[in-house]
Amino acid sequence: MFMGLAGILSTRSYLKAPLYHLIYEWEDDLATALRVPVLNALPPLRRVIINRLSRKVLRVAGQKTLAAVSNMVETANLFRPSNGYYLVYELGANVEPNFSTSPKAIPAFIDLWQQNNWQAFEVLYRACPLVLISSLETLEYMKSTGCSLNLAHFPLSLSDRHRAAPGTVYEKEYDILLAGKLDVRTSQILRDYLQTFSQKYPKVEYLYQQEIAGEFHYVSNLRGPIGKFQSRESYIGLLQASKISFYSTPGLDGGEKRTGGFNPVTPRYLELLNAQCLLLGRYPDNAETRFYEVDKVCPNITSYEQFEQTILQYLAMQTAPLDLYTEILQKHYTSQRAIQLQELLKQLN
Repeated sequence: MFMGLAGILSTRSYLKAPLYHLIYEWEDDLATALRVPVLNALPPLRRVIINRLSRKVLRVAGQKTLAAVSNMVETANLFRPSNGYYLVYELGANVEPNFSTSPKAIPAFIDLWQQNNWQAFEVLYRACPLVLISSLETLEYMKSTGCSLNLAHFPLSLSDRHRAAPGTVYEKEYDILLAGKLDVRTSQILRDYLQTFSQKYPKVEYLYQQEIAGEFHYVSNLRGPIGKFQSRESYIGLLQASKISFYSTPGLDGGEKRTGGFNPVTPRYLELLNAQCLLLGRYPDNAETRFYEVDKVCPNITSYEQFEQTILQYLAMQTAPLDLYTEILQKHYTSQRAIQLQELLKQLN
């Protein structure tokens, strides 16, 4: 009997941070394309059995007892009786059994770093029929270690809801946007270059995030605070109103401590292309950046002279190379991931 996808397990009922909003867009798009429901990852009956209090009691009996009971509850599939598999996105690896470690779960991992305990990871997810890895670089590393899990590449994507209508050209209000938190999202080297550039060209406007009264605002070097742009819609609108933006992978220029040297291409790259921003950045030449064709649209900056020349060239341009952007984006909308997931499920039967 063919075992297809029975549903998508979502944490949206209790994880509300903005970083999860992107995942929930993917869940909705996949659910629509594959005609399956989005389900609460923690249904009421499960919370009665496995909860903060029960975990505390079980820990008194020892970590092995806690793991054994949790594993029994999850692998018994008491809460997922349907014939089929359940997709669940995971930010990083768990340290004990949960709803993503059962024989009916297909976990899709984001942000697995090199310093992860890979031996424990393999033991924890050994019951899963398929383990999806978003980063091609991470996947190749896991295979090189001899990981015995059934692994497959399931790249990150951009929700189809953001696809622009043919012929759309966004009007640009801001010259340069540093999107996201400066210490995490923007290379320190590029920030230093921008400071030097700004002293030489003080009339060029750039926006950056700054904490004001406990909240993050986008601030202009020329006009001061512009706004918070905290909702998904307002943030996308800010990208669309910006002509130039920086894009760097997270494992460079100090990010090595966080990622162990892994450099996944993040969804922001696709968001910036979709917003028709001209890009420049810093990234390695690896399987991941080649898969997303980053070098075709984002010069890899290695000196201040190259930085200045690229910025001045961009400021003189009317629009980004939209045909090239469209060609790349067509490969990475979530609807394409739905097709890929269907093919992967067929291989399990």
